[in-house]
Amino acid sequence: MNQEERYVHILEFLDEHNTMSLQQICELFGVSRDTARRDIVHLSSKGLVSRTHGGIAVPSLYRKLRDYESRSKEKSEVKLQIGEQAAKLIEDDDLIFMDISTTVHAMTQFMNELNVQVVTNSIDIASTLTHSVKPEVHFLGGTVNKISRHVFGYSTLSKISDYQFNKVFIGAAGITSKGIYYGNEEEIEFKRELVKHAGQIFLLIDHTKHNLLHKFRALDLKAVDHIITNRSLPLEIVQRLDADVQVMVIGEHDYD
Repeated sequence: MNQEERYVHILEFLDEHNTMSLQQICELFGVSRDTARRDIVHLSSKGLVSRTHGGIAVPSLYRKLRDYESRSKEKSEVKLQIGEQAAKLIEDDDLIFMDISTTVHAMTQFMNELNVQVVTNSIDIASTLTHSVKPEVHFLGGTVNKISRHVFGYSTLSKISDYQFNKVFIGAAGITSKGIYYGNEEEIEFKRELVKHAGQIFLLIDHTKHNLLHKFRALDLKAVDHIITNRSLPLEIVQRLDADVQVMVIGEHDYD
């Protein structure tokens, strides 16, 4: 088992048990205490775990999922550039789905004159597009997540099967050679259901999410057809992509 796989298993253990000791890491994965400590330092630095006396624990809700408005302001120029490129790929009469990603939300700034039907579970995307001239908006019902301002649950998930989308635009909390990651468990089944009803999947993701492991792996890399980003993907990710996946890099500038 390599280091990245061990991280995933540690997070899965935490999801079930809430806490994990240094000794448990050593015993479960057959690693030294020094290696276990390095794993703890790495996961803690990413905000995926909280350090405790003798081990780690599930982080607080505040650390686990930052406020949506704060994330919306981060690297706004990059998000707008990625969003603009994505919007250019929409064609007249497309039926599209837009997820709750703040980068996907940036697309709305360039959709005012697009003759399309948009389905979304994002409160902010639906609200923004109601002020646009042409897009027709369909908002999925469900239980409201007040932090990331979207709806989820059985009714939201079941409604997806009513559609066959030309294009689906999604963001992610992280991407590695192992797949596409999210911070909420509810995203797993939802994203997998979207893939079943999509002609093409477009992943919008900036360079800060490259090689970033998060808590839940929802999709394999083979699930996406297009990736739009602002820097070249790491080689280990590129090598795992299907040959027909189109990667669009909108710029090589440093936005840190």
